[in-house]
Amino acid sequence: MLGFAIVDRQPDTDTTAVWLTSRTGTTRVNNTNAVVLSHDDPDYDTKVRALTADRSVVLTAGTVPPINFTNAVHIGAFDDLIERTAIHRDRICDAINDYNSHHRKDLVIPSFQPPPVLAPPKENEPQYRALSVANYVAQAWAAWLFTDEQRHRRTVAPKTGDTPWIMPEELNSPTIAALPHEFVDQVQPEPLAWITGGARAVTR
Repeated sequence: MLGFAIVDRQPDTDTTAVWLTSRTGTTRVNNTNAVVLSHDDPDYDTKVRALTADRSVVLTAGTVPPINFTNAVHIGAFDDLIERTAIHRDRICDAINDYNSHHRKDLVIPSFQPPPVLAPPKENEPQYRALSVANYVAQAWAAWLFTDEQRHRRTVAPKTGDTPWIMPEELNSPTIAALPHEFVDQVQPEPLAWITGGARAVTR
């Protein structure tokens, strides 16, 4: 999955805004592209499909999907990601505390950011509504990545290379998960087969 495409298309407007949110590093997530499409553009459907293909589509509140998306979700789906991140965080902290208790250590518990909050758009326009949701999606995704990176850092002893180390076997995956697999099941990307033309996102 390339990332998320946040789409805003309200019934009373003549443009659609699409923001693309992508993973840009181990724990970094950024909004990487933004496009505003006029509804009278003769290539409107083709451009929307090209922008959203192989991405999970997130619809802003009140959006009427511009085309027949097969896997689009609403912003409320990210409540589940935030909850799963919090549970994952607590399991990591419990594992560190358990390791400290059994090995008479005093390893530091990592600090985590508070859960993201969806901010109101700067203006009631498609591009600002989409940007507000895109920022929220980016923050929620980055929080997950940071959390799982903290788990990953504690799977292999740096001096000996032994594993498992601080994390128990069930938390000892050797890779950082892009997202929880249960959440991925909910936000399957739109298929690449939808692309019927050569439209591309515009790099900001």
